[in-house]
Amino acid sequence: MSIKITGIEDIQKSLLSLEKKTKNLKPTLRAIGEMVRSCIDESFENEISPFGEKWKPISSNTAFSYAGGKTKAFKKGAKSLKSGFLKRYGVYGDKRILVESSNLKDSWGVKVDNKSVTVESYAKSRGFPYGLTHQFGSAKKGIPARPFLPVDKNGNLEINLKNDILEHIEDDLLKWD
Repeated sequence: MSIKITGIEDIQKSLLSLEKKTKNLKPTLRAIGEMVRSCIDESFENEISPFGEKWKPISSNTAFSYAGGKTKAFKKGAKSLKSGFLKRYGVYGDKRILVESSNLKDSWGVKVDNKSVTVESYAKSRGFPYGLTHQFGSAKKGIPARPFLPVDKNGNLEINLKNDILEHIEDDLLKWD
């Protein structure tokens, strides 16, 4: 599945102006793709969407699975958790969200030709679209949305990224004046 970005007419107009001058948009489009990928990386690093929304913490089921199951998380013959379990896997624990296997975090690639740029993930897990499931959540699987793409539900690019892209194109245009 692809996500169409809307509201970027000003970026497209600037790219058309640049194309008339350079005849080769590849370097600029690659830079734009890398800017998007960098924004995605920041989301994983900070556990916050590009729009400033903090990600929901990992569920207890996920935490227990990291620890090797519920029985291994508890002290033998006791009802209390092993020391350090909550420090590591709790809401404020040091276990990172969505980076246990780095299956999604490290799977982003940028494809460029002279007319377009695509930033895509190659991650799949157990046959379902891993990235989309975490971007939008899944009520069926009980997975909360943890948005990492710099695109809102309406297809609009995050405003700071959009402005950075426009500034980069304008800088490239100035090189050709």
